Amino acid sequence: MPITNSGEKFAHELADMYDAEHRFLEAMGKMRGKATDEKLQAMLEAHMQQTEEQIEKLAQVFEEAGLTPDREECMGAKGLIEEASKMMEEAGSTQIMDAAIAGGATKAEHYEMVSYTDLIDGAEILNLRKAVKLLTENREQEVSTARKLERLAPRLGKAAA
Repeated sequence: MPITNSGEKFAHELADMYDAEHRFLEAMGKMRGKATDEKLQAMLEAHMQQTEEQIEKLAQVFEEAGLTPDREECMGAKGLIEEASKMMEEAGSTQIMDAAIAGGATKAEHYEMVSYTDLIDGAEILNLRKAVKLLTENREQEVSTARKLERLAPRLGKAAA
C-alpha cells in the first residue's frame, strides 16, 4: 500500500522503530549472555532496561498520534542482528566475541539514532509535541549508549588482537 502523506509515513516509521526496539532488546539479551567483559555486560544490562522504557515511550507516541501500537517488520534491525549473530558464531575466542558484540551493538545504536531523528522530524511536522519530547529522550539515550560503546571498543579490540 503506497504511503501518500506525512502522517502515513510517520506511522510506518514509528511501527518500524517499535519492531526494531523489540528485536534489539531480544538480541541484547543474547549478547549479554555471551559477553565475558564485565563492563560490556553491565552496559548491555543497563541499555536493556532503557530499551524497555523506550518501547513504553513509543507506545505513548502511538497513542498521541491516535494510533494503536503496531510492529512493522524492520529490515534494518533484522539485518544488523543477523550480521552480529553471524560474527558471534564465528568468534574464535571470548575476546573476539566481546569485540564483535561491542561492534554490533554500536552499529545498532547508530541505526537507532538516525531512525529517531527521522521520527522527531515527522512528529514536528505533525505538531505532536509530546511525541517530539519522548522521541528526543529516546534518541539521547541512544547517543549516550553509542558513545559509551565507542569508548569501550578500543580496549576490547586490543584484547582481541
